[in-house]
Amino acid sequence: MEGHIKNEIEEGVGLRVIDNRDIEHRMVLARDGEILAHKTGEYPEPSKRTNEEDESFSQARRFARYHVYREKGYDTIAPPNNPDRIAAVLLTVLNLGSAEFDCHFQTLFEQVASHDFPDIDPPLDLPSEVYSQEALVYKQHVYLEEDLEAMQQELQRPAAEMLNEDLVDDLLNAGKPTPTAGVSGFTSAVQSLVDGTSERSGLTIDGVSGIDTMYYEDTNEDRTITGDDPFDRDPDATIELIPARFDEDVFGFYLCYNLLCQIRDCYIGMGVEPPAQYRVLGHGKYKYTGKYRHFDFYPDYWDHEAQITGYLSPV
Repeated sequence: MEGHIKNEIEEGVGLRVIDNRDIEHRMVLARDGEILAHKTGEYPEPSKRTNEEDESFSQARRFARYHVYREKGYDTIAPPNNPDRIAAVLLTVLNLGSAEFDCHFQTLFEQVASHDFPDIDPPLDLPSEVYSQEALVYKQHVYLEEDLEAMQQELQRPAAEMLNEDLVDDLLNAGKPTPTAGVSGFTSAVQSLVDGTSERSGLTIDGVSGIDTMYYEDTNEDRTITGDDPFDRDPDATIELIPARFDEDVFGFYLCYNLLCQIRDCYIGMGVEPPAQYRVLGHGKYKYTGKYRHFDFYPDYWDHEAQITGYLSPV
């Protein structure tokens, strides 16, 4: 993908994007991310596009929003799809002590773990048939106190760049379970490695939502049972966990690793190879897991057992 900003007018930003099929797109993007104009002569009309053509067209639009955001600083990407916002949430979670971590995420742990540990009662009151569904995802929204402008001023550089390869490697190593470590063992190990760097975020979690339960029944339509959410704005990130057998000592790692994979998905979704530290395998955003599983032009990034050159799995 290549982006070239041509001009800035009252309505927004004019730019050219060359996509991965070497096709040119000319767009005008409003400063809030709305695409006001999009011209390209080499794609069929939407109803006649193949899945690959349609996804490539969408990648160009996602990349355009990202390019204007990075070059101009405008808030052109929906917050939970912005890799820098997700990275900012991840950095903030890494700075939490064990008590703060439990305060925000203990209910999520108990709900996810209740599938495999009969001694853990599920805190959510869900219909019994939900537990028999193969496709089931628990989602929890995370909100930072800082808006995008304050976040940029505090961090001084994009959050996704603050998580460098060494820090991510340390994070993956800190996630290896040890006997009787518990969540506090993971958070203590992570705090030690973050304290040893200059990459403390200085950001604060304003709050989290209740837990949404998304599942499929007999149709291809997903159903969601929503949890309480005290915020009337987009979250900075949404944790998306599928039921998996893990002990409490690796839950903090499992949560953080999901956010790493989501950052990967953001780059893949705009047609860009992720930075090296985000070339990891596993479940990130459920929307992209579906793409990887059903579109043969995408490798199986969601599968931690996949063999993809340059991509690693800590499992």
